[in-house]
Amino acid sequence: MEARAESECGGLRTWGLFEVIETGEQHIIGHATAYGFDVITQQLAHVEFNPKTKSGIAVTNNGILYALQGKPLKFGVKGHEQLREFTAIHNCSIKVLKV
Repeated sequence: MEARAESECGGLRTWGLFEVIETGEQHIIGHATAYGFDVITQQLAHVEFNPKTKSGIAVTNNGILYALQGKPLKFGVKGHEQLREFTAIHNCSIKVLKV
């Protein structure tokens, strides 16, 4: 799978992978170093992570590439405002996935 372009957000640090329970869609939430705040990706088509180098990539269904930096974190909806908004807007539940 080829990515069309790197996201404007570029690299994501302190990131985690989650799945929308109702649809099976996968997304990443991570800190966009270029912007200084957390972002949630569009639906993912592919995720690769190398635990030795603590780096990887994520590609959305639209072909946007994100560089993943650092070990994936565990997180919860209750403790994160953007995830609470995401689940409210999409009327869904999520589960955190191991990478």
